[in-house]
Amino acid sequence: MIQKRVCILTLGVGSGHLRASEAVQRALRDSSDPVEVKVIDALDSARRWFHWLYVDPYWWMLRNAPWLWRNLFERRQRKQHRSTAPHWVFRRGCREVLRQVKSFAPQLVIVTEIGAAEIAALGRREGWFNAPILAVQTDFQTEPPWVQTEIDAYCVASEEARAQLIGWGVSPNRVLLCGIPVDAAFALPFDDKELKQALGLDPRRPVVLVMGGGMGPVPLDRMVASLELCGSPLQVLAVAGHDAALRRRLEFLKGKVAVDLHIFGWTDNVPELMAVSDLLVTKPGGLTAAEALTAGLPMVLTHPIPGPEERHVRYLEQKGVALHAETLNDIPRLASRLLATPEELAGMRRRAREWSRPDAAHAIAQVAVALLEKATYIDLLATPPPRSGESAYLM
Repeated sequence: MIQKRVCILTLGVGSGHLRASEAVQRALRDSSDPVEVKVIDALDSARRWFHWLYVDPYWWMLRNAPWLWRNLFERRQRKQHRSTAPHWVFRRGCREVLRQVKSFAPQLVIVTEIGAAEIAALGRREGWFNAPILAVQTDFQTEPPWVQTEIDAYCVASEEARAQLIGWGVSPNRVLLCGIPVDAAFALPFDDKELKQALGLDPRRPVVLVMGGGMGPVPLDRMVASLELCGSPLQVLAVAGHDAALRRRLEFLKGKVAVDLHIFGWTDNVPELMAVSDLLVTKPGGLTAAEALTAGLPMVLTHPIPGPEERHVRYLEQKGVALHAETLNDIPRLASRLLATPEELAGMRRRAREWSRPDAAHAIAQVAVALLEKATYIDLLATPPPRSGESAYLM
């Protein structure tokens, strides 16, 4: 049997897009047919000036002028702009990325980030490859630049996102509600007692997990320090990721704040950390929120990125799985309220599991396999390329 090739193209401005890509990659490798899957992060091969022009201004705005980023985001939504940057920026800045895709010669391209979707659409339009494109979204709402003629199908996280794409002209039969792809480990029934013992935790005391997500300036050390105002003997698990400076600041807090603080750098054990926790305090990234839903973990959300993550806050509050801490002082107040009312916490945990999509990655893999089979059939028939605006793979 000929092994089929799938390229997953992302743009790693945050860890969530990479985690989603890896979850889909694992699900495809678990599929019945042999599939060779290659994940390409466009930032690894893009020209240096592409970082300066496309990525660095975004980070600068988040750190120094979040109001400016919010205005740009809202304008893009309102005006329904179909691009995050001029086409020449992707054409010239990501030429090596397109060469890598062409060299791999995939039968399917999956994109997991909005800029990656534009790169893939440009690549197919300009003849770098002629495979169908599947867009996998990692937010609960979407944006107009996702709407590209060359994209054959969309896997979205919510009915709201589906309705937005349809409202912008995408055919309803091309938009499938699958959820955000997360590692299957988040749905595992861990032994709580054994996990707490392995982590050195007291089973009688509440556990709060504090994470900052992979994007945006989040004062994780100040968030942890604020939790001593809860007044109860909390155990706090703080995940610093790759941020060495943040980890040093957290280490400095040990013994100086009235919580039992456990510090982690970059770790693959987040499913276990969520399993032993009673509450998650985090920035509302799409992947982190989806992981928490799958783990049935209530959330206190803080420091959202202006625009998309503010919409996440509203979405998750409406579903009854999270509360919004608008200021640092709100974090201990809301945490204390939830930890003191087990019935409210239990209700949030139940609703989180109800709204979760633990099978999202495998649902997306099924869509991908269907597109692969359709693409192979079309290639065998040597069907002429579709007219502008049509998809040969979903007709």
